[in-house]
Amino acid sequence: MKWKNWCLSAFAVACIVTAAYEVLFFWYEVEASRSTVLMSNFVTIFFLVLWLDADSKEHPGIYRPYEYNQLLIFLWLPYLPYYLWRTRGALGLLFFGAILGLYFAGTFAELALTYLL
Repeated sequence: MKWKNWCLSAFAVACIVTAAYEVLFFWYEVEASRSTVLMSNFVTIFFLVLWLDADSKEHPGIYRPYEYNQLLIFLWLPYLPYYLWRTRGALGLLFFGAILGLYFAGTFAELALTYLL
């Protein structure tokens, strides 16, 4: 398995586990630990940044300055839609929507539980 695929898979698994954690605590009406939520957010973003770095190495049209990795850590959110648009076109924006959907899956599930039950 390629490194970039592994990073994207780890991002998806981390998002799903975080969503399950959030929904479980929401279902039992218990407040989740702030440190656990912060750590899970950090881990998911970390895997996303690792994927972004690994994927950009395969696209020669993407300019990668010396500080590219450090810039990704701090500017990943505004850079991600731009990068996906440049490398994949309109399909990249759909991919960006899927990434956001995975990242906010716990919030969407909580909203669904609130309005359906």
